[in-house]
Amino acid sequence: MRTPLMPLTPRRILPVAVVAAATALLLTGCEPGALAPSASPTYSEPGALPSGSPTAAPTSEPPTAAPTGTALPTTPPVAGEIACADLLTADQLYEFSPNFAPAADAGALPGAVASIAQAGGTVCAYQHVTAGDRLLVAALQSGGGFSAPAFETSGDLGIAAATDGETAVAVASEYFGVAADAQPVLDQVLGNLG
Repeated sequence: MRTPLMPLTPRRILPVAVVAAATALLLTGCEPGALAPSASPTYSEPGALPSGSPTAAPTSEPPTAAPTGTALPTTPPVAGEIACADLLTADQLYEFSPNFAPAADAGALPGAVASIAQAGGTVCAYQHVTAGDRLLVAALQSGGGFSAPAFETSGDLGIAAATDGETAVAVASEYFGVAADAQPVLDQVLGNLG
């Protein structure tokens, strides 16, 4: 014979609610910030216990918004006067690799990139944010008669160069194992300057 279902009463709901709340606390580990954000403890040295109050530096300026659109952060070119955003837009850099950011120091300039810098052209440097790999982009707008190998290697960098009328462009990166690897970047830079 079948037993009839018992109606839910506050007396029967209370134990279920208590068990549900206890389970939620156990699953969160009772850790601060698990259910509501709170300040993280600060440590003064390895092995030290957290201090009693969090140390948050007061800010007097509102935070600045991240760059949007095709403008790159204002990192000056390594050499020359053309804005780096005019050579390679932020969207194009992201397309190359989302892990590259403008860098102020290019280190040694290889091959055709060095030749463009010596002729008064612009060189912009980008670096992988975690691996340290580089992307160098160089352009010379009055480069009539500029000559460089279409592709060469210098250490672990592949260097590709191209000219279009009076404009000479060179790009270098560890990502360029053959000329075809660099061709999309070369085409983008030539198109931006065209």
